[in-house]
Amino acid sequence: MPVQSQMRLALSLPERYDYGDWIRHDGVDEACDRMALWCVHGGSLWLRSLDPAGKTHLLRTLARESDNFALLEVSVLSDQPAWQLVEQWMRELEGSSMWMLDVQPGVLAVPVAQALFHCLERARDQQRAVTLAWRGDVTALPPELSSRLLAMEQCVLAPPSDDDALLNILHSSAGRLQWEIRQQVLQAMLTYLPRQLDVLIPALRELERRSFEQHHRPGPAWLKQQLTGIAAELHPRLI
Repeated sequence: MPVQSQMRLALSLPERYDYGDWIRHDGVDEACDRMALWCVHGGSLWLRSLDPAGKTHLLRTLARESDNFALLEVSVLSDQPAWQLVEQWMRELEGSSMWMLDVQPGVLAVPVAQALFHCLERARDQQRAVTLAWRGDVTALPPELSSRLLAMEQCVLAPPSDDDALLNILHSSAGRLQWEIRQQVLQAMLTYLPRQLDVLIPALRELERRSFEQHHRPGPAWLKQQLTGIAAELHPRLI
């Protein structure tokens, strides 16, 4: 019987954030429970973490569940003044009763920080439920925003603490690619790459791209070569 070669579409598949794809583990249990309460009772909540832990994925899966949720993606950089950012954001948020602000990790530009403060104030004035997800140094923020964040209820997420949970997340991510990926490939990723979600998920896509470009099915030798190269590009000091 002839072996069928794996075909790839000439376009990238869109990102899919279904709640069924969300992998619940010890590091996110508290945040999942608190978000469930927030969906019913509202309030103001800050989702934070020291490392990448899936905050964006969680908010995007919830945003697909109901039209009552408005999800705003906030970049840390902007060449617009704060008042323009606030006006722009309000056009996206004000039609919904529950606001979710997914803020890019890192140091916030001053206009962005000021706009976030005014956005949180408007949520309070208009009695909107608000959840903000951001990873960064709160002491580097303008005092009005840092005090506002510290006054919110906080939930700390953590990345998976064991390989089984990491493998489940990788397997779920692999299911959204145009690639039939064996479990041995995912195991090899944990061997040669740091166990960090912001490294593993992009590396999975890079492996897919290289496999199709090189017309190469991932065997042990090829995998070791590619993953060692990816690790050297991402973390040169590890090699």
